Amino acid sequence: MSFALFQAIGAIAASIVPPMKPARPLEIDLDLPEPLSPAERAVVGLWVTEDGAVRLDLRRGGRYGKRRDTAPHAFSGRYEIDRSRLYFEDDTGLVALGELRRSGLHLGGRRYQKA
Repeated sequence: MSFALFQAIGAIAASIVPPMKPARPLEIDLDLPEPLSPAERAVVGLWVTEDGAVRLDLRRGGRYGKRRDTAPHAFSGRYEIDRSRLYFEDDTGLVALGELRRSGLHLGGRRYQKA
């Protein structure tokens, strides 16, 4: 008998309460990173000189950091990829050109290998 009573109360409540509006999709930009292009995938990451004295950290989004053993954070700036060439501009305005080859990344007279 109590179950029938709850059903009756539920039916009455359903007729009194207005129906809910359909849920609207969220309009929040979660700023998800876009997938890397094949050129970016080949470049992004940590690069180290053969002697290990210089580390070049190429990050997604076109930023880089360059550290030497003697200085914790010697240079930082931005880079752009154009096929096998990388154009670097540090935060002080100095520019450099790097080139990807089978033997690694060549930049400023040094050869870097991906770590």
